[in-house]
Amino acid sequence: MPTLPTVTVFSSIQGTAQSLRDADPNLPLQVVQDPALSGFGGTVEFNPSALSAETKSILQQAEILISEPAVVASLLDYDRFALSSLKWCQSTYAGVDPLFNSSFFSSTTNIPWKLTRFAGCFGPPIAEWCIARIIEHERSFAATAKDQQSKLWAGSRDAVTNYRYLSSMTLSVLGCGDIGRCIAKVAKAFGMKTVGYVRTIPTSSKKEETGVDEFTTDLTKALQSGDYIVSVLPSTPETRGLLSNGVLQAASNAKGGLCPVFINVGRGDVIDEKSLLEALDKKYISGAILDVFEEEPLPTKSKLWSRSDVIVSPHVSGLTQASDVPKVFLSNYQRYVENDCSTAELKFLVDWKKGY
Repeated sequence: MPTLPTVTVFSSIQGTAQSLRDADPNLPLQVVQDPALSGFGGTVEFNPSALSAETKSILQQAEILISEPAVVASLLDYDRFALSSLKWCQSTYAGVDPLFNSSFFSSTTNIPWKLTRFAGCFGPPIAEWCIARIIEHERSFAATAKDQQSKLWAGSRDAVTNYRYLSSMTLSVLGCGDIGRCIAKVAKAFGMKTVGYVRTIPTSSKKEETGVDEFTTDLTKALQSGDYIVSVLPSTPETRGLLSNGVLQAASNAKGGLCPVFINVGRGDVIDEKSLLEALDKKYISGAILDVFEEEPLPTKSKLWSRSDVIVSPHVSGLTQASDVPKVFLSNYQRYVENDCSTAELKFLVDWKKGY
């Protein structure tokens, strides 16, 4: 029986290696722990210049690596030969844009290793977060909390008594992949109408399968239709800045829109901060609930922090749980082994040319 290829785990997500061991005790693992890497939630703290010589040696020999995209990007920006033996990298995040934004990627014409996204696990938690935020906003939970602190019975009377049923509203979902469709399905469970913005109308677009009542390739229509708009768009050359430079004006009452609340759980660079502030000031949108930002962590100088019509969340709507890693990784590992260490049959392969 041939020797199974070793899997190197270099991740800030605690418990990843143990979850893999629990799921497959025979999986050959090389676990790398180094003080240069730490983190929490969706925030990674990594200093490649502080890596020990032993860690550098292990990483240079790694054939299969499980790690965060930001870690791999920083590592290769620091030393483009740091992963010289790599054949396949399994991302621990759904978004892989740090790699595409790296100087390593911009200066490399041919990347010899394959990258697979962490997919299929984030839909439910992100959908929960989005619906919770919508309900929180409609029912003014923050105002109720302030009233309790002040010992006031319905002190924020207008805020807590004037709300809309979810079943009376429309949710526009920008980006209808796995996560977007999951959000739509949960919204439908609460009786919301759903509109899905996509590049191309899917061949199978039954409401029962997608949760989407109506698909459209018209961004203006999607922006005008929603009482709430949630962006699940990835960071690609086509989506960066897509909503910047007054695009959200289409959602305003003056343009036939509903002056919606904008929710972003996709990527922060879909709209720049200046454009977002303008949309709020000019009432293109009535509020913003943000889990992702152009720059993370959000700088203290950002005006978003102090606005009453903005909710700032530290990129936690859908976190990778260590227990989810085996579900995504092990089936691909089996494919890798069965195909003589070929990456051709791996699921969730990232296309280096498309950027996702």
